Amino acid sequence: MKLSSVFSGASTVLKGNFLILTLSWAIMYFAGPIPQTYASLYYLSLGADEFLLSVIAFAGSIALAFVQFPGGYLADKHGRRWLVSTMTYGLAVGAFFFIIAPSWPFIMLGMIIQSVCAVYGPALMAMVIDSLPPENRGAGYSFQWVVTSLVLLPAPLIAEYLVFAFELDLGMRIAYTIVMVAYFATATLRLKLKETLPPNYGGGRPKILEALSEYPKAVRESISVWHKLSKSAFYLFLVTIAVNGIVVSCYTYFVVYATSVLNITESQWAFVMAFMYLSVAVPGIVAGLKMDTMGRKTFLILGYLLYAPGMLLFVTADFNLLLLAFFLYGLGNTLQLTSYQVLIGDMIPRNLRGTANGCIQFFMYLVQGVLQIVVGFLYAFVSPQLPFLLLAVAAVPFAALVALKVYEPSVREI
Repeated sequence: MKLSSVFSGASTVLKGNFLILTLSWAIMYFAGPIPQTYASLYYLSLGADEFLLSVIAFAGSIALAFVQFPGGYLADKHGRRWLVSTMTYGLAVGAFFFIIAPSWPFIMLGMIIQSVCAVYGPALMAMVIDSLPPENRGAGYSFQWVVTSLVLLPAPLIAEYLVFAFELDLGMRIAYTIVMVAYFATATLRLKLKETLPPNYGGGRPKILEALSEYPKAVRESISVWHKLSKSAFYLFLVTIAVNGIVVSCYTYFVVYATSVLNITESQWAFVMAFMYLSVAVPGIVAGLKMDTMGRKTFLILGYLLYAPGMLLFVTADFNLLLLAFFLYGLGNTLQLTSYQVLIGDMIPRNLRGTANGCIQFFMYLVQGVLQIVVGFLYAFVSPQLPFLLLAVAAVPFAALVALKVYEPSVREI
């Protein structure tokens, strides 16, 4: 697919729901990474210790896990739009607790609120896949990824300015205020989305009590969906939840390790993050355009393999090597996330996407929560280098498992 067809022509993908979602992501990804740059340092300043960082993350992940089954079920039974458009307001409400937090438990509370409101996750993923034609999914996802990478480029530099000008505590509270305003704006924009589930499947918005009463049914249907999907989809699911859990768990400790062990300054860390976002943008869009013609699996394997040198460099890096380490890590993350989303979209029929994605994300966040505790324990009580070395070592067998057990479908689901 040519880059020009993303924007114009009969097969353009930048229209309708995908255009609205891309704009909403641009707003969220501009604001969200601002406090994320120094989030772990902020939590430490509010009384948390290195192990408690993993406990906070665990609470958010478990809350996310337990809303995925009903989120997926409701997305397929009652439609995607109402979940996506209304629950985004809850993310903004959750951000308020980060602003006023006098201590780390308030951070945990805000994270749990945002996680519960992320019940719309399966609906959002299903809506994105629904809105992209199969032959252009790679280009669409890559374009979205590059847009978000570009808009979040200033975030580390803005965070650096806020922390430098107002010091860590006030600077981070200002950063979370920016996030809250951005999330309210995003939620309002998403009210313009159109439903993608066919009328014969959607049953309108359920009441809250009705949704809770459907939870056992949602669990049963989500688990049983794997009988209707290929073995390749199941192996892809297993690999993804494992890799995602380790990657996200390590991310919590990147800034802590860089500033406390590698003696990187907060300003240097902001530059490293900005460099990572900028350097992976062009390779990311090129890979996405090639993905539609060369296949998704090759890029998924390459993404996993890039984690290994990235993390091996990170554990002993100086500032210059840190730039190379996070280019490799960032590119690996871009390739594996984009190719996974496209490949799983190719494998799952439209009427099962909400349910299947709900099941996938339930186990993804459950495993992520467990691994966050494990990684936190290893970092705080065994060796701070061990979690990053674990990711480097695990990446190779995971890539081999994809190579041997995952096959692209001969016909891509629409």
